[in-house]
Amino acid sequence: MAAEQSDGSGAEFVEALVRLRADAPAGGLADWAGGHGLDVTAMAAGALLTGPADRFTEAFGEPPGDRAEPRSLPVPAALAGTARSVTVLPLPTLGADTPFPDADSPFPD
Repeated sequence: MAAEQSDGSGAEFVEALVRLRADAPAGGLADWAGGHGLDVTAMAAGALLTGPADRFTEAFGEPPGDRAEPRSLPVPAALAGTARSVTVLPLPTLGADTPFPDADSPFPD
């Protein structure tokens, strides 16, 4: 089972990618998301939507799921002209073999 990520309040923190429609401004998404307690970060191709899981559930009418795999959420009617899709990202996992810098590393801390 993957470790739950939190924003410090005890609530699960969720990240989702939003594919915007061609030439759709991200401003409408930002206004809508702000009204639902979610944050938006513009990206080269779309936007990153972040916030507590309960806010995602309220905004999209469905929970983000167990986050073991990517999961599509329905695009709300208010975003029909702005967003093509919303995909909740799975929880990141760090492998046991992930290298960490050591004292002999040529890279400074």
